[in-house]
Amino acid sequence: MFKNFSEIFEYLKGAGKTPIIVVGEDADAVEAVYDAYKIGIGEGICVGSKEKFERILGEFDSRDFVKEIVDVREEEEKCRTAVELVKRAGILLKGSVKTATLLKAVLNKEWGLRTDRIITSVAAFESNYEGREKIVLISDGGVLIRPDIDTLIKEIDNAVIVCNKLGNPMPKVALLCAVEVVNPDMPETVNASILRKMWERGQIKGCVVDGPLALDNALSMYAKEKKGIVSEVAGDADILITPDIVSGNVLGKSVEYIGGKPLAVTVVGAAKPVMIPSRADKAESKLRSIALTMLISK
Repeated sequence: MFKNFSEIFEYLKGAGKTPIIVVGEDADAVEAVYDAYKIGIGEGICVGSKEKFERILGEFDSRDFVKEIVDVREEEEKCRTAVELVKRAGILLKGSVKTATLLKAVLNKEWGLRTDRIITSVAAFESNYEGREKIVLISDGGVLIRPDIDTLIKEIDNAVIVCNKLGNPMPKVALLCAVEVVNPDMPETVNASILRKMWERGQIKGCVVDGPLALDNALSMYAKEKKGIVSEVAGDADILITPDIVSGNVLGKSVEYIGGKPLAVTVVGAAKPVMIPSRADKAESKLRSIALTMLISK
């Protein structure tokens, strides 16, 4: 089981250089491709203004890491071109285009990357909390606004797929809420208890599910024991499922901006590998997104 991103980088070196299609002129995205090239896992194809990409590339000591620049000016056309390119080979990395525009292209029924699965955003960060070194997943801070029970089940399934690719055959899934008890005035706690019961009855497979759990109970053995919580998941969760996009987004950005841990973000459920990181994400986070996406696409 992969415990950190250094292990993932080392593993990916044996697979050759994967094409990384950058859509939109973003210096951090290009730098992430440059770093992937130096590690030996990727090379770039840039889609957008050739003039702007040429300016960005002028900041690097070599241009060998970019195979091609596809000169496209309109944002919607950039996204469509990138989608068409990723169908042939490689992975797609969002640069300076809007998330909504790229998702619209990805989900296009005629020429997009839509499948019969839902699209979810899964983030990953390295944790060594209380001495347990592991990669923890967060879902969903980027796509699903307020998922219902059926959507949450599919969201869990997508996150489990990522955990499986990380080498964890039976991940522990925490359904996050503000408290660890069911409160009728807090609908997310009711949903969590329903999902827990569905797991007990075998309706959710391939993982261990528990909730409602507050964040401290999900990650801390100390908190679990202090509160007397009896749970296979509490204190050692591998996947954190948030009740809505607001809490998922805030949690993910708190990990990065308050906790100081680079956050990898990938999209699960599309026909081809796609990454939709924040435009404010630094190159290190985007490099980790590249590595995570390459790993789950194999």
